[in-house]
Amino acid sequence: MIKLYGMGVSYNVEKVRYCLNYLNLEYDWVQTNPLQGENQNAEYLAICPTGKIPGIEIDGFRLFESNAINRYLARKERSSIYPQDNKSLATMEAWMDYVSIHVAQAINRVMFNRVMAPMVGEKVDQESLRVGLSFLDKYFPVLEKQLSKNNFLVSNEFTLADINLLAVLDPCELIQVSVAQYPNIAKWRRGLKNQAFYQKCYKDYTQFVQEIMAAKAA
Repeated sequence: MIKLYGMGVSYNVEKVRYCLNYLNLEYDWVQTNPLQGENQNAEYLAICPTGKIPGIEIDGFRLFESNAINRYLARKERSSIYPQDNKSLATMEAWMDYVSIHVAQAINRVMFNRVMAPMVGEKVDQESLRVGLSFLDKYFPVLEKQLSKNNFLVSNEFTLADINLLAVLDPCELIQVSVAQYPNIAKWRRGLKNQAFYQKCYKDYTQFVQEIMAAKAA
């Protein structure tokens, strides 16, 4: 039995849900809300010592960090989303790192200052926001060029790198970041959001988060 711990507003959690859904793996969804300290109890820290989400349990095996979880799942299932050829695998890993280290960090800056800070009463860091947006102006063209060459991020085959990027870009509308000027990114993204593995999570990420925020405000 697989147990996934986390909450749906986290794109790192959704990244794992997309992978589980794509692989047609059944799992128990254990809601774990960091805003309520549910990631700091002894039970969860035994799964993820850093207290971050997501965490996962698979027949007694515990693992944390979304990319590591997805690699494990894909390899365990011998799925084509984890390439067997060494060069293809290395290329996929490079794009996964690019998204996680660069694109995600820029998205996080914007998301914190445009959504999270106002929500929790923190001061908006305008310089951090400016830096995040300027980084996206540099990083998006790289993705746009890569997607002009292939149907997917690494090649014409769907891989974990696509799942990673899809999840990281989920907050774009919520944080007022548009990819409309990047037609290859936009087309790639539309296609994947229509897939069953995505639709099983929600129809639209922004609407999902806005409904949660409205419910909390009521």
